[in-house]
Amino acid sequence: MRVVSVNVGNIQAYPWRGETASAIAKQPCQLPVEVAKQGLVGDQQADKINHGGEDKAVMVIPESNYALHGVAEQPFGFLGENLTLAGLDESDVQVGDQLQIDSVLLEVSQPRSPCWKLGQINGDQRFVKHYSLSGRVGFYCRVLKGGEISPGLGVSVHKTGSGADIQRLFLAKFHHQSLDDWQLLAEAVTLKALSQSWREEISRLLANQLP
Repeated sequence: MRVVSVNVGNIQAYPWRGETASAIAKQPCQLPVEVAKQGLVGDQQADKINHGGEDKAVMVIPESNYALHGVAEQPFGFLGENLTLAGLDESDVQVGDQLQIDSVLLEVSQPRSPCWKLGQINGDQRFVKHYSLSGRVGFYCRVLKGGEISPGLGVSVHKTGSGADIQRLFLAKFHHQSLDDWQLLAEAVTLKALSQSWREEISRLLANQLP
């Protein structure tokens, strides 16, 4: 497992829904990038309610997702990720797993929640539905220990997490129809490492579940 690309983005104005500010378009960095509690130094977020913060400091996309989602011709960072990693995907990690990259230590906190802006950069809102149905959506991490990250570094996964893998957890929240879905969600809210935003969203779903 290794870091394929390290990506940061600046806030730009897009002609979406009148005008929208977004930093979804990330650019690969060739030099080492410092990682702090709030994420990669130099990376910006326009919508700080849904992006960024300590629970969602670093967004990870597996390299294989580019071919899976039909965007293999695009540069890494196109899907909005900070780190593009090879050698693992969403079925390999759980909330609470830790990723060691040189001196940097990350903790998986939640699956990504794809938004309409992903459809905009792909020119088709159906992209978001197909992306979501796969469960291969990427995931967020908090930073337990900062340092520098650069392309080519190895990644070690410490299996300290529990519950459903990221792919299954996302699909359970996306569908929340079967008994298995509800059981996975009920288990997820007990996970200490789960982000606060996902804990609140899942708690609302469970509270509104029909008897």
